[in-house]
Amino acid sequence: MPIGTGISPSELGVLLLQNCRNELLSLFPRLDTAFAALPCRPAEEVPGGVAADATALYFAPAHLIRLYRDCPAAVRRGCLHILLHMLYLHPFPVQPPPLWDLACDMAVEQIIQRQGIPRLNLPPHPVRADCFRRMGEGPLSAEGIRIMLAEGRFPHPVEEMAAAFAFDSHALWRAPEVREREEFWRGTAGGLGRNGGGAGSSAGSGGEVLSAFGRSTCDYRTFLRRFTVLREEMALDPEQFDQLFYCYGLEQYGNLPLIEPLEYQEANRLSELVIAIDTSGSCSTETVRRFLTETYAILSNQENFFREMTVYLLQCDCCVQSVRVLRSPEDWLSCCGHMTVEGRGGTDFTPVFRYVERLRREGKLKNLKALLYFTDGDGVYPGTPTDYETAFVFLRRTPFMARIPPWAISLTVEP
Repeated sequence: MPIGTGISPSELGVLLLQNCRNELLSLFPRLDTAFAALPCRPAEEVPGGVAADATALYFAPAHLIRLYRDCPAAVRRGCLHILLHMLYLHPFPVQPPPLWDLACDMAVEQIIQRQGIPRLNLPPHPVRADCFRRMGEGPLSAEGIRIMLAEGRFPHPVEEMAAAFAFDSHALWRAPEVREREEFWRGTAGGLGRNGGGAGSSAGSGGEVLSAFGRSTCDYRTFLRRFTVLREEMALDPEQFDQLFYCYGLEQYGNLPLIEPLEYQEANRLSELVIAIDTSGSCSTETVRRFLTETYAILSNQENFFREMTVYLLQCDCCVQSVRVLRSPEDWLSCCGHMTVEGRGGTDFTPVFRYVERLRREGKLKNLKALLYFTDGDGVYPGTPTDYETAFVFLRRTPFMARIPPWAISLTVEP
């Protein structure tokens, strides 16, 4: 039935969504291709009033108009909410686990909330606010949130959380034709720096929290021993300490030992190291987890490092996304339990080497002997040799190993 100016509710609904998308494109111009792949289609019977099936966004005109009248920001935010579902490939598990739909809604809402854009703000909601607080500041994947939900870490009924975070119905995700669009959205997400792509110049903004690293099967001590330096370190040296005279003094003179234990010992260990982790879209979540497992194996072995050390742990896709400076075993233990992976864009190895050179110029790295770069090998390699040892570390043998520059070496974790 026409309203006011002679525009039908269906036409008005399309105009409202187009206006919302234009506002979003002014904020996120690179989403134009993704929005174009999800046309808006009015329909009188739509589950929940708004739904998408990876081919189109369907809406019930009356529902959408009421929603926009009451809260325009909810419709703007909802358009981005639905698109993020597609870009993060949420509709495509063949058999989604329990709580998956709610976890997906919470994941994309956290991404939007972290942008801090006033035009996307919703009215205060106590359940949403408390859940955001419990999710923390770092980005969480849908699977990570699903695990938190399964562990009961949100003290709210599932129905209340679903009402607080949902915008669209996910009923159409189960349609058979959705499977046919998976490769398209995977490619689109990869082009935007999410879950795909290989070498490239587009930085990613994805983040995943990985913890509970496994055990490495590789012993790095032989390789790292080539770069150790000899230095005194405060520690007991049992080989230079005669316990017989020490105990005799305690027996004869109370708390006055005849010979004090030596407080220093000479040791060959690393004082500085750079470890870079490839977090580009070409590396799957499991691959990055393995990279961190190998990193954990290196840094957790105290025989590799002096107690006072300087280790730069970098994450890089086509730019340096994250930098951690570890100066003691305690620094490593404090960060390894809950590591946030940043990146998921194209792959370019050169930013890491430029960053290292800047650290050396600034005097933050004074005695660098080696750099380890964990990667799948699909990326842009630097053309200039380094005056420190550079090793590209692969989980297994791959054709990309042939691209390694002749001045660098390759290591393979699995034989």
